[in-house]
Amino acid sequence: MSVSLSSSSAGELPPLPDPVAGVRDIVLVGSGKGGVGKSTISVNLAAALAAHGARVGIVDLDLSGPSVARLMGTSEAPELNDQGLAMPGKRHGVHVISIADMVPPEQAIAWKGPLVAQAVEQLIREVAWPDLDILVVDLPPGTGDVLLTVLEQIPVAGAVVVTTPERMATIDAERAISLFHEHDIPVFGTVTNMAEYICPCCGERQPLFDTGKAADVARRRHVADLGSVPADPTASGHAAEGQPIVVASPDGPVGQAVSELAVAVQAAIRRERQGTSRRAAQDQTIWELLQDE
Repeated sequence: MSVSLSSSSAGELPPLPDPVAGVRDIVLVGSGKGGVGKSTISVNLAAALAAHGARVGIVDLDLSGPSVARLMGTSEAPELNDQGLAMPGKRHGVHVISIADMVPPEQAIAWKGPLVAQAVEQLIREVAWPDLDILVVDLPPGTGDVLLTVLEQIPVAGAVVVTTPERMATIDAERAISLFHEHDIPVFGTVTNMAEYICPCCGERQPLFDTGKAADVARRRHVADLGSVPADPTASGHAAEGQPIVVASPDGPVGQAVSELAVAVQAAIRRERQGTSRRAAQDQTIWELLQDE
């Protein structure tokens, strides 16, 4: 995030959000619209990053419709350590925290703003994360209290926006990109989910929607097109077993697509860290010059 020097007071630069203990970089996975497979992309991205050697965690912030626990195969409430911090479970090489493991499955979560903000802080900061390279945050759809709390209180390396090719999904994805940019959050790019169907018998690829719409969003908003992920009819069966498809079938079309996405996200994180270091050095130099005047 860039810092506005003019907003400082009392001779100090304005503070950035405190880092999350044990976490180097936080990557948001969001969408403007529900039903585009955002959580599926989140868990598969996390598992793919782990397969590439990264130390990875995932936190489910879709409070009203949490699905990360089911998709990752966790079911037990986390234990607390001596400091009262939640100990994340670990599945498929990924450390997992989801509110779905803390409440009965039939319990509806209908919280107002202050409770939502408190839950977000607890699910991210009151967790005994081991040393992680990347914490993947599965956001709820839309642009409500959860997202605003994260943007204001959590230091974020960047965001990935998930859409499908259909027009309504791309319109909402564009809104999500705009909100990230308004809060000075780098958008690593867009991912087009369920872009096509691959026949399991002959391998023929059939587009499910007008394939040009999602690429148009990335181009209009000046963000990267991180590629597409095909629909896989076996995905729901693997999800019911708590197994991401990149784990169940790493060499299949979906596994390969998400593996490429993981490589692109890691490259984007490296670029952002380099850019942040340069900007910090420039800001410090300017600040020192202003102090000498």
